[in-house]
Amino acid sequence: MHDILLSIGSNSYAKRNTEKAKRQIKAVFPNVRFSDSCTSKPYGKKYKGEFLNLLAVFSSDETAQEIGKRAKQIEADMGRKPEDKEKGRVVIDIDLIRYDDKMLKPNDFERNYVQDLLKKPF
Repeated sequence: MHDILLSIGSNSYAKRNTEKAKRQIKAVFPNVRFSDSCTSKPYGKKYKGEFLNLLAVFSSDETAQEIGKRAKQIEADMGRKPEDKEKGRVVIDIDLIRYDDKMLKPNDFERNYVQDLLKKPF
């Protein structure tokens, strides 16, 4: 089993979309636990409005590539489109940040909201 850390965020109907993402992730990975949520200012000038963020942790036998594909499929199923990014809109963003001890997105891991959420119990 591998230890997984996902980051989940939205700036478009954020509460509704993060709740929907949680349900879809739980359907695939039943042992998932979610952090509380918090808001953050957007990283980058093109994004509009605050983001609602949370983390997910779970164990899985799947490879990092398989988990990443599942995350991107959930994003697509929820209506995320590449052109939305240029408009500053993020329906849902699900990133595989850590796979076991391997940091896949070190810059994301260092963001204040990730560090703050990791300090609280899931």
